[in-house]
Amino acid sequence: MSRKTLISTFVAVALATTALTPLSTVYAAEPAAAVRTIDPTKGVDFAQNHSDIKPDPTVRFGKLPNGMTYVVMKNATPPGTGSLRLRINAGSMMESDQQLGLAHFLEHMAFNGSKNVPEGEMIKILQRHGLEFGPDTNAYTNFDETVYQLDLPKLAEDDVDTGIFLLREAAGNLLLDAKAVDSERGVILGEERSRNSPGLNNYKKWTATAFPGQKYATRLPIGTPEIISGAPRDTLADFYNAFYRPEQATIVAVGDFDVDAVEAKIKAKFSDWQPATPGALRQTDFGAYKTKGVVVDTYSEKGLRDGLTVTWAKPYKDTYQTYGSAADDFADMVRVSILNERFERHAKLPESAFAAAGVGAEDMKYTAEITQLAITPKPGQAKAAFEQAYTIVRQYELYGATQPELDRVLADFDAGFKAAAQGAATRNTRDLADAIAGSVHEGQVFTSPQQDYDFYLKLKPSLTLDLINAGVKPLFAGDGPIIWRSAETLGDFDKAAITASYESVKASQLTAAEAHDTKPWPYTDFGAPSAVVKREEVKDLGIVQLTYANGVKATIKSTKFKDDEIGITIRFAGGLDSLSPAARPPVFQASASGLVEGGLGKLTAAEIKDSLTGRIYGIDFDIGEDSTTLRGGTTREDFALQMQVLMAFTTDPAYRADAWERLKAFVPNYYTSLASTPGGVFQMNADRVLHSDDSRFGIPSQADFLATTNDQVKSLIDTQLKTQPIEITIVGDVTEEQAKAQIAATFATLKPRTATPEPKDSDTVKFPAANLNQVFEHGGRPDQGLTYFAFPTGDFFSDTKRARGLEVLADVLSLRLTDEVREKQALAYSPNASSYASNAFTGYGYVSIAAEVKPQDSQPFADTLKTIVADIQTKPIGEDELLRARKPVLDRLENQWKTNGYWSQVLPGTMSDPRRLEAIRSRRDQVMSITPEDLQKLAVTYLKLDKMLTIQIKPAEKAQ
Repeated sequence: MSRKTLISTFVAVALATTALTPLSTVYAAEPAAAVRTIDPTKGVDFAQNHSDIKPDPTVRFGKLPNGMTYVVMKNATPPGTGSLRLRINAGSMMESDQQLGLAHFLEHMAFNGSKNVPEGEMIKILQRHGLEFGPDTNAYTNFDETVYQLDLPKLAEDDVDTGIFLLREAAGNLLLDAKAVDSERGVILGEERSRNSPGLNNYKKWTATAFPGQKYATRLPIGTPEIISGAPRDTLADFYNAFYRPEQATIVAVGDFDVDAVEAKIKAKFSDWQPATPGALRQTDFGAYKTKGVVVDTYSEKGLRDGLTVTWAKPYKDTYQTYGSAADDFADMVRVSILNERFERHAKLPESAFAAAGVGAEDMKYTAEITQLAITPKPGQAKAAFEQAYTIVRQYELYGATQPELDRVLADFDAGFKAAAQGAATRNTRDLADAIAGSVHEGQVFTSPQQDYDFYLKLKPSLTLDLINAGVKPLFAGDGPIIWRSAETLGDFDKAAITASYESVKASQLTAAEAHDTKPWPYTDFGAPSAVVKREEVKDLGIVQLTYANGVKATIKSTKFKDDEIGITIRFAGGLDSLSPAARPPVFQASASGLVEGGLGKLTAAEIKDSLTGRIYGIDFDIGEDSTTLRGGTTREDFALQMQVLMAFTTDPAYRADAWERLKAFVPNYYTSLASTPGGVFQMNADRVLHSDDSRFGIPSQADFLATTNDQVKSLIDTQLKTQPIEITIVGDVTEEQAKAQIAATFATLKPRTATPEPKDSDTVKFPAANLNQVFEHGGRPDQGLTYFAFPTGDFFSDTKRARGLEVLADVLSLRLTDEVREKQALAYSPNASSYASNAFTGYGYVSIAAEVKPQDSQPFADTLKTIVADIQTKPIGEDELLRARKPVLDRLENQWKTNGYWSQVLPGTMSDPRRLEAIRSRRDQVMSITPEDLQKLAVTYLKLDKMLTIQIKPAEKAQ
């Protein structure tokens, strides 16, 4: 396992309190073997063929005579679905100087015509099989790989055959027709345009400094506009023929299917694939890492966030994973985790000059192995932030960790590994397919969660404090460091000042970090419970609904969708619709406050984390239209604790002022970043415009945010959490009796609550009727822009069938926009349409259409939309178009019913408003009943140009 994967795995599993995602580490059946270097001249091979680690025995690995590797695994979560991946072992670093961006260009061309699929038909074929372009049909190009992704919502024989057939077409049968290539150039230029940002420009400059003479520094996957615009078709074909070869390809198939049957299909379809240009594999000179010593440099640009990085690097070694290398990498992960806990704890102190800091270790393929410290300084405190953060690194180098720190980190790992093993039988199919493809990419052995847990238990006794501390200095012993400052303006902290600070910290006489005690979790007894006074079973939806004497309501849905996973939602009646817009409530600020950061009355946020080390829990806060929610996710073992955490934050949140001030330290960077791109400016302004300047919606100005006080935030949140009626939803691997026991121990102990009377102006929201053409400025590139249209419709509950019909109409618009705006005119990379219908505000809803287009293309985009709308209004759409719009919706809904996440979203509020239950029941039938004539009528009724709102985001000098 690479250090990159180790670090990301730890973040996803051991630190995330709701993490139930399986780890993908290692287990050794035999004594450690020597590390073996990957030989690029021989193509792709599985790591287990060069390692002492045994792979997951339930997974089938194979290689065809032509050299193509494949992996097949049976998995039934969700039931009846499958995922296919085609991984090509080549990305942008394999390009020549004349091919910059063409690896990514090829990814696009895979959807634009092949030997057996006409141009423009591949996406339509997939849509007819229920795959939506984007969520189910996608691809990505990285520096060293290209991966095609198909997620099948159904697994009928024809569905699987079609998916494998289309991947075979992409692998070796692309036509790369010159006319189709030229047509796609504008789409890719649109993608390049939309992705460009000050942050990306900063990254380009950093890589050029860090890796001079190496391919990584000049091979961003998006490429350059010049080559995208003008590269000949034959140059594109050269890359395709050189790297799309069976020896460089891996097919991954995971799903609820017969493994023998799918393996046979792969063999039948891919065995005849031969290289277009036979002979040895084309090799790439990636360039050798060059030692540079200490380097201090800076980059400034308008719209760039303020940040610092300190990077140590070593030459890259491309090796297969073995028990020994995995054990070493795991120990490094422990070391990094301990250090990051120190950074997190320091950032919460009032005297901290940095808002956040952390260290990560990453293997940059074919380039370098790096350890990097990243620092986000508080406004105006870059110098002190750097000195404080680097001092923490130096303390760690000199004195290492303490036993309590090591114990806490290992306890978190223990919980993560254990939870992953317990949930192994119900892992998500899509995630597994990605994990298997990732293991091939990283030269790792794909192992089961139980193997991972066994590995950890075997390794744990050796992870002594002496061993951990002995490996701290080597983390920072590479070449460098490269100290990099990026900001809009550097101020006084320029190269010379940075160098002086670095030398000062290096020369300082430091003492060991102070130890701290861990307090016990004090929120275990909330008093005597009230009784259940009503129980109702809703059999068709598989739920039980309870009412308690204190007024608390609870919906329980026991499932086996995912083993050992429980989700809890605490819904407080009254969200935005309980607030007066005239009072200008600080809704955005309160939602962003991060309730947990303020801690509890008896524990600070840091003390909570220490107290609950090794436990799996979560806490998420949100203010919605008609409710405020606290959510958490946990396991059976920690279910009681999770309920205690939610109850504690309901009754005793502390709102510590220093936590609010720390949040405000992020604000200038946030607004600076938003203002630098069309999407960011749209995010700042659109919600407010769509709601006729209602103060409850959208993002406030930076000045308003910074002027908001901690007391104002506390007042708003306390009103929601401490006074509003409560409805609990519990979904997952839990029985009714278990749920009732934990409700009795927590929320059933509360005193009765009565809904707070709503202000007279709280229940009205209006779509704008005037000022329907609004223009905002962004600070990015002059060729960047965004155009957005919205038509007023209606709310959800006044006519649920209408709302469903408008959703399908929006999907039809998306199909037309993709065909016309993206494929035919190449005006935008990702035009889209959507429909929104409010659950809370009567009469409020809209259909929206958006695309990031060049400023001069805003009018052609508008004209195209008007043509599309007029066509739908004039005549009903065809049955095939309806099928392609509707089938992905229906298949997705059928699969959502088999997930805890879906029920956790739709069940809250069903006791307060029983209409929600009927909406769950009727959704499929209502979508199925929609006809072309219904869509035509909806288009005539609601897509009225005289009521259309237009929002344009243009570069500052072009806004008018």
